[in-house]
Parts: sequence; C-alpha cells; structure tokens
Amino acid sequence: MIRPFSLSDLDSILQIENQSFPKSPYDWITFLNLHYLYPKTFLVHVNTIHGQKEEKILGYVIFSQDGHVISIAVPPQHRRKGIGTQLLQRVMKTPHIKKVWAEVRRSNQGAQAFYSKMGFQITDRVPNYYGNEDALIIQWIPATRASY
Repeated sequence: MIRPFSLSDLDSILQIENQSFPKSPYDWITFLNLHYLYPKTFLVHVNTIHGQKEEKILGYVIFSQDGHVISIAVPPQHRRKGIGTQLLQRVMKTPHIKKVWAEVRRSNQGAQAFYSKMGFQITDRVPNYYGNEDALIIQWIPATRASY
C-alpha cells in the first residue's frame, strides 16, 4: 500500500536512506524540510504484517508538483520486488504532471537500468552535481503529452 509520509515514519526512512545512499544520505532535518515542502507528494510504500496493525516501510518517493523526483529509495533486501516500480508509477500517473525527471549518479548503473526499464531517457548531464561525480538527468514524458 502507498500512503502519505507521517512523522512517525522518520526512523524507518532514515534507515532506508542510509542503506540506499551511503555516499550522501539525507539527514532527519532534510526529511523534515521535504515533508514541509511536499506534504502531498512524500509517499511511503508499506507492507502490513498479517494479523497485526504494525506496518513495515519498504520504500519511499518524494517528488514536486511539477514532476521532479527528489528522492526514491527501497532498501537493498526489498529491491526487484516491484516496490520502486509502484512508487515511480504513482508519480508517473499524477494527472497534472507533464514530465517526470530526476538526477542519477553517473556510476549508479542499477538506478539507470531501473529508470530505463520505466521508459526514462537520459537527456542531460550536470558536471560535479554530487561533488566529485556527475549526474545524469533522466526524463519521462507521457506518450499522450509528448506530441504537444
């Protein structure tokens, strides 16, 4: 199930962040700011444990109203199970968005393959975006809107 982020999710999100982005993880203040800036588009994927009220957070996505994916992450042990796909599809299906784009480390082959599988294309490069590493700008435009 995908639902909006709540402050009680913060510890789980920080764990996912540190596992997913060990070179440059966001800290709790960054997530609080992102929650403040994007309250409707900071979403978490949760798995409800059968017979219990407890939820386990298996991923998150944060995106702006104009389609910029600020961050998306799934912990390594839960990747390749469709969680990231579901989260990104939620962004891609947002009605008013004309395009979806994100920055990806040039060295992050896994993320590049994931986005490519989802129909994204590399459109640009930002030198030293991550300090000592370039970012690739990847973008997806819905087919029905691409002809405008």
